[in-house]
Amino acid sequence: MKKLLLLFHTLKYLRWPQFYFRLYRKIHKPAVTEVFSGTLAPRSKEWVNCPLYNEKLTTDFLATFLSHSKELQLPADWNDESHSKLWVYNLHYFEDLIADNAQEKQAFHLDFLNKWIEQNPVGKGNGWEPYPISLRIPNVLKAWQGGLPLTPKHFENLHAQASYLSNDLEKHLLGNHYFVNLKALLFAGVIFENDCWLKIAIKELLKEIPEQTLEDGANFELTPMYHALILVDMLDMYNLCQSYQEKVPKELVNLLVTYIPKMLSFMDLMTHSDGGVSFFNDSVDGIAPQKERIIYYAKQLGFSFEPMSLESPQAIDSRASGYMVAVHSGNKLLFDAANVGPDYIPGHAHADTLSFEFSIGSERVFVNSGTSQYGLGEKRLTERKTVSHNTVEVDEKDSTQVWSGFRVAKRARVLNRNSSLISDNLIIEAAHNGFKKIFNGPIHHRKMTLTSNSLQVVDSLEGTFSKAVARFYIHPEINAEIRESILTLNGRHFMLCCDVSALQVALVDSTWHPGFGLTKKNKCLEVLFTTPLNEIEFKWTAK
Repeated sequence: MKKLLLLFHTLKYLRWPQFYFRLYRKIHKPAVTEVFSGTLAPRSKEWVNCPLYNEKLTTDFLATFLSHSKELQLPADWNDESHSKLWVYNLHYFEDLIADNAQEKQAFHLDFLNKWIEQNPVGKGNGWEPYPISLRIPNVLKAWQGGLPLTPKHFENLHAQASYLSNDLEKHLLGNHYFVNLKALLFAGVIFENDCWLKIAIKELLKEIPEQTLEDGANFELTPMYHALILVDMLDMYNLCQSYQEKVPKELVNLLVTYIPKMLSFMDLMTHSDGGVSFFNDSVDGIAPQKERIIYYAKQLGFSFEPMSLESPQAIDSRASGYMVAVHSGNKLLFDAANVGPDYIPGHAHADTLSFEFSIGSERVFVNSGTSQYGLGEKRLTERKTVSHNTVEVDEKDSTQVWSGFRVAKRARVLNRNSSLISDNLIIEAAHNGFKKIFNGPIHHRKMTLTSNSLQVVDSLEGTFSKAVARFYIHPEINAEIRESILTLNGRHFMLCCDVSALQVALVDSTWHPGFGLTKKNKCLEVLFTTPLNEIEFKWTAK
């Protein structure tokens, strides 16, 4: 019965088309339904070629994805999921074609493409799943625009991939998967002058771009990592539209021009001073291109960008997404006061409501635990749970019911929020009902006050509970210890102290996961609630 209720509270949020297309995919098998006629748009002189990645595949066939390197043994490795399915997916993306030294490796890349064509027959294996196809088609065509001398055989195969994809769109998932499906069809429709693919892509993108991009510029899945990935997709589509202006309607271009600047600003808002993304929901470094590369690409396409100032005190309540940010004297506090979203595709959500991350200068201090893997398994589930984030866990329960690899049942809702600047104090606060809604527990309210040299965190629980713990995960490069009831965090350029004499605390061993496949040892400060109100204040001085 418990599992049935969990399933009910998961499925009730889905849209009816998701049920229909899930059933449809079980009955309908995709196929290549168009024959390549040889028609091809010429390479555009207007295309802006901009490498986005570090090298991922050497000419010695050493592939490095998700922090794991392997000397490829083809054809077996095209579908060897012994490390992970996601690693195999990355092998099929062909991102090395748009990496730093791609121009020097054109002969190798052509050979690698030939191997893929010969060793991956239509419809067989991971490479023909819709998501890898959707990333590979634009990557290969972008490489061609940048000078890769593709042959008729390559174009014929790309055409077949696009035809297959057009019959296998991920309408049962929607979200970022469907978005990249449409991007791939847009590229294929323009280059192969296929009106059918082009009409599908344009019609659906005109709906999906406004739906998937919130008013503050955030991607609606609310993970900083996927936001950066979708921003690159938007820039790629704008690049394509500018290169083939006669083939795309101005309505699509206008949408891209409207939303890209907002997305750039939101990316800047949600990154740390070191340039890396914040780890809310499924978000880590090393997957999306680096922030500096994305900004450079945008500027090459004519977009202007002005980074936010971290010196002047300011509190930003980005209400559309739910995130709140406070900056003061070069320090940055990021606060998750967002609901799980969107309701019908919450697969990348964590039970991290009212968690936060904090940097002093360019050094991360308090960090969420991150994401080391996808798929099923206890480790994946633990990394999604409340216990792995800088927030409060009540009675060893999650604020949102995350389960399996990408499932969410009952979920917390943010009840109220506030941000203010009083004298020199920045205050951001919010509350959520997750524990009450799911377990008839308390309402959690968190108030944080940031000054030039202090951060105060006040948590209150309104309602009944037996045990509650606030956790503060510390970056592994910060030396942490407790002596004589004083917590000391020793950074490169600061010394932080906190009097914990009035608190029941423990400094425990933990792990931090800054990228897929990465695990680093760190410390976590656990503060046990002895009353419904828990208050802790951190103060620091520069070295």
